[in-house]
Amino acid sequence: MTSNEKILADVFREVRTCFNQLKTLAEQLHADLHVNPSMRAVMESLASGGPRTVPEIARSKRVSRQHIQTIVNSLQAAGLVGAGDNPAHRRSPHFLLTAEGRALFATIEAREREPLRRISRSLPDGTLRHAAQVLRDLNRQIAQEIATGDCHE
Repeated sequence: MTSNEKILADVFREVRTCFNQLKTLAEQLHADLHVNPSMRAVMESLASGGPRTVPEIARSKRVSRQHIQTIVNSLQAAGLVGAGDNPAHRRSPHFLLTAEGRALFATIEAREREPLRRISRSLPDGTLRHAAQVLRDLNRQIAQEIATGDCHE
């Protein structure tokens, strides 16, 4: 393994740790709302991207359609998302946040502001911008690896 490969492996470990810590933080912040991190992620997708089908959400998150369908079913049962017509495909409705879902997601975002503020104060702006760009670049490269299907070479 080259030096650069070792550094990248370390970056991947740190990203996994960060992901797990964000999941734990979200669970703590929103436990009383009965919204788990996966539900929060789908709500965020609908809040920022508007009405979408289950396959569209799954593709954007690079997870299985079945995984997203399970989450959407839970959100729908809780009255947080509703199904709308999809003229392009009768069997794949567009899902959107209900009024209750929009209000709850606004609460979620409000609760997350203070931890965001505290964490952002401890890191210089340039560092955060650079980290965001590096993660975007890594995501692009990883997506290319997935698309080529040459993962075992």
